[in-house]
Amino acid sequence: MGNRNLLALAAALALAAPGTGAAGDGWSLTLGVWGGVSRYDILGLEHGIGTVGSADGQDLIDGNFNAVGGSAVFRVRWLELGVLYEGTLLDGDARSEVLTPLVGVRWGLSSRIQVDLLAELGGHRIKDIGSGNDLLAEPPKTVWLPYVGIRPSLSFRLPFGPTQLVLSATPFARWDIVKKEVVVQTSSGPDPRTVYEAGGTTFGLVGGVGIEI
Repeated sequence: MGNRNLLALAAALALAAPGTGAAGDGWSLTLGVWGGVSRYDILGLEHGIGTVGSADGQDLIDGNFNAVGGSAVFRVRWLELGVLYEGTLLDGDARSEVLTPLVGVRWGLSSRIQVDLLAELGGHRIKDIGSGNDLLAEPPKTVWLPYVGIRPSLSFRLPFGPTQLVLSATPFARWDIVKKEVVVQTSSGPDPRTVYEAGGTTFGLVGGVGIEI
């Protein structure tokens, strides 16, 4: 292979590789928390069976939620591994929560500005299904759904003693892999039950703060 071809191949590999120089060599551990908004859109929600109105399911599962969460991400050069929890941490009756490992890469745009692209493959819990139904004849139901997701993040770093203060903005999207029918028993009607089909898509945007060691 000629020198010109070798130079072209080296340039292509350099462009394709993550920018590790600005992100910093070696390793780091980032601990962060965030808050923002998300929307969980359930398609195919089944309701209206018996005397239960359609609003019962709609109010419970489809709507806007306050997203609050935390994560720990360990980085070795450009590779990132971590774990994430998200829900309504300030409310003991959280209705939608996720718990997932994280894997991804980091690009350094400069010594202060970084881009992280993380993938999620975890579990999505929907809690208190049926709790808004006055005819409920049993405790509300909880269901876990496997899901996949992606969360690109833009972060800015400032010196903070021996560590760095991390400020971030992160849009994210998640897709439940399967759908599950959840049957809730009610106390009246020709068929005393309501059937919910759980499984949908989540979109959101959060702003975060953290410490990188």
